[in-house]
Amino acid sequence: MDINFDDIKKEFDALKAVQDIKEESCDISCEAGEDEEGGFIETIQKYMLAPIKCGVYFSRLDIKVIGLMIGEDVQVRQRKRMLRDILRSITNTEEMQAFVDAVNKTADEKIAVYRQLMEMFPHSKDIFTPRIDQNEKFRKVLDKIVKDFETIESEIGE
Repeated sequence: MDINFDDIKKEFDALKAVQDIKEESCDISCEAGEDEEGGFIETIQKYMLAPIKCGVYFSRLDIKVIGLMIGEDVQVRQRKRMLRDILRSITNTEEMQAFVDAVNKTADEKIAVYRQLMEMFPHSKDIFTPRIDQNEKFRKVLDKIVKDFETIESEIGE
């Protein structure tokens, strides 16, 4: 069996060039807002499951406790799936606000640890301050989602 790696490399480069062109065209024509990529479930998952975007790490146990705080007992499995199950159970503004309150309470507990560490180790301030700032941005996203829920509920009610 004779394999010509030069031909394979040429085919790969051609395929990669076509793929790059498709990605560039999508970047130009498919501009969606940062929070408008999908529904509220996808937006919350995007932020909440990435500590770099929300400032804190939500473990499976944290997500389970958040679910229990709003009356939703989810099975322990992948974090994304657990969060999706909780969010799918939310049907009105009050439930969404309860979810946001539970998330904020959990985040506050984690941020309290960050603040204690910053007090004990002042040089760690450079590490934890950006995380606290990211959490504030995440809270604004959650508040916007609650307002969107209110708007949708008022439109349906009319």
